[in-house]
Amino acid sequence: MAEFFPVSATASKSDILSQLEGSKLIVPSIAIGNVPQLSADLLLHNLGTKLIARLDSTLLYPFASPVDYVLDGSSKQTNEISTGLELYFNDSTKIAVIQQRSPILPGYAKNFLDYLVSFIEASKFTSVIVLDSNEAALREDINIDRPLELYSNNLTENFKSLKVTTSDSSDKLETSFTPFVSALVSELKRATDLTVYALVIYVYEGDNTYDAQVLAAETVGVLEVETPKEWKIPVSWSGAYGDRPLPSGLNEGIYG
Repeated sequence: MAEFFPVSATASKSDILSQLEGSKLIVPSIAIGNVPQLSADLLLHNLGTKLIARLDSTLLYPFASPVDYVLDGSSKQTNEISTGLELYFNDSTKIAVIQQRSPILPGYAKNFLDYLVSFIEASKFTSVIVLDSNEAALREDINIDRPLELYSNNLTENFKSLKVTTSDSSDKLETSFTPFVSALVSELKRATDLTVYALVIYVYEGDNTYDAQVLAAETVGVLEVETPKEWKIPVSWSGAYGDRPLPSGLNEGIYG
């Protein structure tokens, strides 16, 4: 069974697996603009999730940071740390979010994929939503007003707003999604009988905070939960793309 570490000293691994059984899981990928990770940030802060376990991050670059929070009082700054791979969960809505904060070590993508599949199998989720982002320049069509595509093996009326790819279109899965996501979805289909979704947004790299909100909103639609009226933004975003206004003159632009 895939290794993981419950956060609560009173919770066993069996307790965590029992909690997760029958729930829906969101898995972000490491992709252009970090959009899936940013979307996972929004989802875990806006869907009422709590950290319940740290997953094994041996196959990722070492990572540690202060715990992120939002300023509205719903979460507080603590003296604890965040690690490279964590699991958040809302027990009432049965929604789980994995947050991956560090890239996979070179040469270990297949090992990490196998780890994720093993954990997902052991947790007995009902569905998995894999988030992805890709180069907007790869779009073959001119119209990019709706820069999203959904791959699913369980199509419903909820996804008419998206450009949907059926589970039989393996070529489309490989061309629309990044290689890791394509491989992960294919392996989940092969190894499990759960419902698998993959949601990709096409972006240009830069300030991708708006793209993250678009992807998060579509993810909420797939989950069939209420979309937040206004997204709570974690404080870690405040300086991600600079925290000063644009310079108004040459001297200010050069010397700050």
